[in-house]
Amino acid sequence: MSTALRPNRVRAAVRHEIRPGVWLDSRRALWISAPRLLVLADLHWGYARSHRARGNLVPLWGDAELAATLDALAADYAPATMLWLGDIVHAAEGAAAAEAYLARSAVPITVLAGNHDRRWPGAVRRSLRDGDWFFHHGDRAEPVPAPCTEVVGHHHPAVHLGSGPGQRLKLPALVDTGRRLILPAFSPWAAGTPWNENVRAGDAVWAVAPHRIFPLPISTRNPEAVSR
Repeated sequence: MSTALRPNRVRAAVRHEIRPGVWLDSRRALWISAPRLLVLADLHWGYARSHRARGNLVPLWGDAELAATLDALAADYAPATMLWLGDIVHAAEGAAAAEAYLARSAVPITVLAGNHDRRWPGAVRRSLRDGDWFFHHGDRAEPVPAPCTEVVGHHHPAVHLGSGPGQRLKLPALVDTGRRLILPAFSPWAAGTPWNENVRAGDAVWAVAPHRIFPLPISTRNPEAVSR
């Protein structure tokens, strides 16, 4: 079941229940309702600044958009906790923006370390278990306690849609393998890793557009089995 958030606004964000009590938000976040936990991965604070510091003249854009989206999610869900699944910063230039948001957030935030965070002391912890959920960044294998479902980022899954040249659309995606959820990257700069060829029998893949979430026909899993 899909629902609109802030329905009085034009073209509001939407969310879809991909498992009972587990919602995928079109702002590339995951809401687990029972512990009131908001989960996102691969923020890459400072992406533009890090590229400009190395001579790549990309637009100085992204960090304010991250903060605004996080604020909107916090206002909509009023989470007990927010969980960032690694790659919090893109490089050293992202530390100040990430730390400023962490310092001012009214919502407690737990951060887990990813491969981009190796030189940032703000993220040290590698994994977290919360009930039947086991969270880590996903850049390396972690022993997953039974009977937990693993939730990771790192891979930036995306899907290509279209039928020919000039008719292709690339969208971030969430992949559900049954025992593992792979989250889309939260960063607005993330290009995404094409996942069409990685789908296996039994997987569910959810494409995430700004105002729509839909299961893909390349998935062989019946989405009605895991959503209401």
